[in-house]
Amino acid sequence: MTRPLPVLLAKTGWEDVPIEAVPEPLVRVGQLHPRVLQEAAYHLMGFPGALTECWVREGVAERLVQVAEGLPVGLSLLVWDGYRPFQVQKALFDRYVDELIAVHPELPSDAIEDAATRYVSRPSHAKNAPSPHLTGGAVDLTLCTPQSVPLDLGTGFDAFVPAAGAAAFEDQPGEVRDNRRRLFWSMVDAGFVAYTEEWWHYDYGDQFWGKARGCAARYGPMARPD
Repeated sequence: MTRPLPVLLAKTGWEDVPIEAVPEPLVRVGQLHPRVLQEAAYHLMGFPGALTECWVREGVAERLVQVAEGLPVGLSLLVWDGYRPFQVQKALFDRYVDELIAVHPELPSDAIEDAATRYVSRPSHAKNAPSPHLTGGAVDLTLCTPQSVPLDLGTGFDAFVPAAGAAAFEDQPGEVRDNRRRLFWSMVDAGFVAYTEEWWHYDYGDQFWGKARGCAARYGPMARPD
């Protein structure tokens, strides 16, 4: 995979993107395709309220299948998270805020919360600005072997460090850069947009996607499927 990543723009102002909601259901990731695998990360981590399996909007699901079928033989997708209940989003945000307070006790609370949003969106179930994962349009995933062993993409999932940035390895030729490029172009060519700060996070149909595409979002907040 030799195509370099383009310049990725921040999604600042995504909350202002209008939502023209479509009646599209959530579907189970585990039933999509033999090469779309799942590990419900937050359930495995023990977060209260986390779903036992991954769910995404139907349009996201169709594109994940497209991505999987276009991968070289021996590679699959491993989905860690899709639709995320409000309770889990709040727990993630609060935990990261606490971590930042421990490191920067001198900062005011609003500065801490702004810093936290670099990696974790504010918990919101507002109809006009829901947290992206609450829409079912955001998905966290990686490349893996058929046995669900993740490839090396430089950091683990939810590593809130600069090296997690989508383009962090662009100047470092090797396996990590090639794997990131393969994941990026496979997803983008299927209609997803990438998140600048997290190589594993992609969006379709939500306000992040609308901001990047210059159009209205398709997905508003959804109730948990279970």
